[in-house]
Amino acid sequence: MPPSKFKPERLRAMRSAHDKTNAELRKAALERLENRWKLDNEEGDWEPSTEPVITPMLRAVEGGVDHCITALRAHQDQDALSFLSMYDKCSRQDRLHLSIEEIAHASGVGSLRLQEVIQTALFLYGDKQVQMMLAAGMPQVVQMSMKQAKTAKGFQDREWMLKAGKILPIPKGAQIAIQNNLTPPEPRQLEGGHTWKYPEDRLKEIVAVTNPRQLEAGRVSTGEPIHFDHNKPMVFER
Repeated sequence: MPPSKFKPERLRAMRSAHDKTNAELRKAALERLENRWKLDNEEGDWEPSTEPVITPMLRAVEGGVDHCITALRAHQDQDALSFLSMYDKCSRQDRLHLSIEEIAHASGVGSLRLQEVIQTALFLYGDKQVQMMLAAGMPQVVQMSMKQAKTAKGFQDREWMLKAGKILPIPKGAQIAIQNNLTPPEPRQLEGGHTWKYPEDRLKEIVAVTNPRQLEAGRVSTGEPIHFDHNKPMVFER
């Protein structure tokens, strides 16, 4: 049983007023965004509702939209700068009532292009993060490895440290260089005017000439039908 002072009508009225206030704030924020768009676009149609929805994809990223914006600020792409310029012009209150798609439309970038730029920015931002973490943690890793190398059982750590310090040589088989040469070699011209060929190609030419099965019947100057016997050699007159 609800308490005696509980009044459902009052709660519904408060929710209705709250929804009405949010709708009014969103309408005002959208009007201000449209006015900013008109300053740079004298011609064209203001149709932010036609932009594809990308907000769920951005929210799926760890850290959400805020992390995507942070990565975007570290990106030097022109479309990223155009979007951030329009994004920063919106107040924090307006951003609560505007979607990323609407701001992307106002910036002239578009939501699909913004999604591509954000994906690239996240990749580059993450790569730089990893490099910074490795650079910051490398001294501690080396320090712990050196500590372990000084123990009686630290043979492997001693080997790694000596190789890292270039005191021990790295085995030749530890590094393999693979080069793919897909361009076929050109025939080599000899001094006598003949074209150099691979032995395999020469062998194929010899087999093509000497193998009776590959000779055409029209070149045989006999008037009788020929029956090939695989067990007997055949001699052709020229």
